[in-house]
Amino acid sequence: MDHTFEQNCTVSYKVLSPNTHGSDHHYEIDVCASAEELRQFDREGYLVREGLFAGEDLKALQDALDRLEDRESGAFRDSGKRSWGRIPRHLMDKDPVFLDLLKFSPVLSIARAMMGPLVRLRGLSARISYPAAAPHQTPWHQHLRVVSNPLPPWFSRPHGLDALIYLDDLNDDTGAVGIMPGSHNWLDRAPPPDVYEPVEGELVVRVKAGGGVLIHSNLWHRGLPTLRIKRRMLILSYTPTWLRRSPHGGPPPDDGLTQAILEGDDEEARILLGKGGYT
Repeated sequence: MDHTFEQNCTVSYKVLSPNTHGSDHHYEIDVCASAEELRQFDREGYLVREGLFAGEDLKALQDALDRLEDRESGAFRDSGKRSWGRIPRHLMDKDPVFLDLLKFSPVLSIARAMMGPLVRLRGLSARISYPAAAPHQTPWHQHLRVVSNPLPPWFSRPHGLDALIYLDDLNDDTGAVGIMPGSHNWLDRAPPPDVYEPVEGELVVRVKAGGGVLIHSNLWHRGLPTLRIKRRMLILSYTPTWLRRSPHGGPPPDDGLTQAILEGDDEEARILLGKGGYT
């Protein structure tokens, strides 16, 4: 996939490396966001991105997810109760179209700007929700919630970026997404369990197919019910290199497409896949 996006600012980092005899590493990151957008992301925990994909690029992702849906159709059974729908995992190991997203700069450059140059892929998964008698929707939740109460003196707060990329129009028919701006900074509380209804301060976001919502992994959010039209969404996630890969979905397949990259000499890709970039 070829993408041309405006690079609105440059962020410079020097990674201090005392264990390599003073050979510090310098990074210049051309970020697909403005300095003000990065400040907003830090403050509010989300960025809306229209037009991440369009035309043939969008269709390639739709077709790839449809192929995977057909191939793994036996793994999903609708329980007849309110549910999250279908959640395929390890997409980059299953189709080269998804593998092309490993270095997708409109997301990766922002992840590096916010968390430093040493980031890794935490996962690429999908969520497919369908119109059903019992709605497919999600309650208020977070993705990386690991906080002790009280906070220990050396507490290491988990950070991550999740790009919610919508392959269908995100609207009232497919189920919009509700977010709680600033909630990624709430270390003294968690989302109310099993609550699907609006809460005070919620912002409901709608985007066209090919657009996305970038969120801090601990932002409170929920998926509104899919009412009339199937909704396909990708979740492209990055964390610092020293955080482990997402445990959800079990280990990747032994014959996955990323294995050849891990055995190759593309050091940037190896770090993005979790092999390097940490001590």
